[in-house]
Amino acid sequence: MKITATKDFGNTKNNKVVLPLVPEPTETVTKKEDLATVDLYSDPTDTDSTKVRFAFKTLNGTAESPRDLIDWRKNVDRAFTGLNSNTGLLQHQMMQQFCRGTALSTYNSNVNQLYRNGKASDVATAQLAVDNYAGADAGVIANLAQALTDAGNKTKEQYLADAGDGEYMVTSALNQMMTGFLPNKVLQRVKRYLRREARKPFDMNIKSYYMNITRINSEEIPKLPPKFDETQSLAEDEIVDILLYGTPKSWQKEMDRQGFDPLGHTPMEVVAFMERIEASEEFDSDKKTTKVAASNKGKKKANDSNGSKGSHHCMLHGNNNTHDTSECKTLQAQAKKLKGNNGGSNKNGKSNNNKSWKNKAKDDTDDSKKELAALVKKATQLIKQQELNAIELTKKVEPVKKRKVKWPSAEDLKNEQLLDSFDAELKDFNYGDLEQLDLKGGSDDEKEDGEMDISTTDEVSDEVSV
Repeated sequence: MKITATKDFGNTKNNKVVLPLVPEPTETVTKKEDLATVDLYSDPTDTDSTKVRFAFKTLNGTAESPRDLIDWRKNVDRAFTGLNSNTGLLQHQMMQQFCRGTALSTYNSNVNQLYRNGKASDVATAQLAVDNYAGADAGVIANLAQALTDAGNKTKEQYLADAGDGEYMVTSALNQMMTGFLPNKVLQRVKRYLRREARKPFDMNIKSYYMNITRINSEEIPKLPPKFDETQSLAEDEIVDILLYGTPKSWQKEMDRQGFDPLGHTPMEVVAFMERIEASEEFDSDKKTTKVAASNKGKKKANDSNGSKGSHHCMLHGNNNTHDTSECKTLQAQAKKLKGNNGGSNKNGKSNNNKSWKNKAKDDTDDSKKELAALVKKATQLIKQQELNAIELTKKVEPVKKRKVKWPSAEDLKNEQLLDSFDAELKDFNYGDLEQLDLKGGSDDEKEDGEMDISTTDEVSDEVSV
């Protein structure tokens, strides 16, 4: 036979906790008709004693949580005790005010079923007595016949007014109603939660943790099916075991170090010892705590750059749950790259400060660079002067059909010879090195002239008319 686990097996989200360790906030009642109000006696046996007004929410039975059902049942028992309602008929009448809707119809149906079962049992018993009597006494026969008639004519109110049957019927009807409204196997689920999942929250001290466990064990578990009594509660050794499981393992190590056996002491003694450990940890200033980062392995990172919610803010990535601006790896890499480029690093990000041979070569070429810069400056000035002379020449020449050829003067020939000498000096110069020239060592005028683009102009030619 093949056994397959259901999809909800081991899924704590679907298996909601029936009775959480910390009670949930209760719903506020705003309507007066949703409350049941009674005046309880301070001394139930004395009708002249001081009365105390007590109000609680009536039960509807459709939207209440298991803890709400248990609290309602405790309020009903409190009202029965405070009013000294020791008869089933009075309790039954009060139940008509304590519940409504589905809960009221369920309770009344259970009472009617108990009445029919009780009446059928009494009639069967009376009939059996009549059938088994073999005597001839007319008086006995008449009494047995009357008992059978009374059993068949007994009403529900008569059963409820009976000291034994009435209280039993009301209690049984309430227990059946609670069993129907509470989850299946509720007692098993509550105990399993206490033993395996009810660990002490970080912001709760050990005494509050113990009080919550005690409240569930002594006040709520006795109101659960199937027995509805205190025999279902956990024993003291089980409470100690829950305390050991729900507290840090370091506390158990401290108990072992001091020779304290928790299973040999009462729960209160164990709590007192744990409370001393808790107090010592609060005043331990040298204790270092390590924050464990949540693993994001296997999860798709959300895009937080669009301003979504997050516990951190990054200038580049926006709100996110991983890092701030000071912890951004991308910004750190960009800053390191920029710092490397300004601090003498090459394109690969490697520093050149430790390469002494390059520094020495740089020192050797400083003078040659300055000389070359001066030479380029002079050449630029000469070229500009020639361009200006050509422009002025074109402006002065009037448009005539015939004009004389203006031969170059001695100064022009001298400038031409100087350019030829410059061409001879620049013949073997590598113009590719001009892109790597560092003209920062010169004056401001030299920098401006060095950065100026050298452009050629159109040649100006004179037309000679024949």
